[in-house]
Amino acid sequence: MYNKTRTSAIAKKRYSFKKGYLQVSLEDKDKLKSDLTSYFSKKLNAGIIDISVTLFSAITEVFKKYDITDCWTIEDM
Repeated sequence: MYNKTRTSAIAKKRYSFKKGYLQVSLEDKDKLKSDLTSYFSKKLNAGIIDISVTLFSAITEVFKKYDITDCWTIEDM
């Protein structure tokens, strides 16, 4: 009678660039913070959920300016 096909929910992931932030030298931290604040209007202590590809790429490019290529930690929620 009813279609018994169930669609499972898409798993949410938390994206954090703390790993990249910890690799930046002390003298570059303030410059990095000012570069990143153009993308965020609030503090990000808990990470980003459901990040867009555009934002992910933009943040990755900011870290590349500081010679950091592995800046993301991606966790299942």
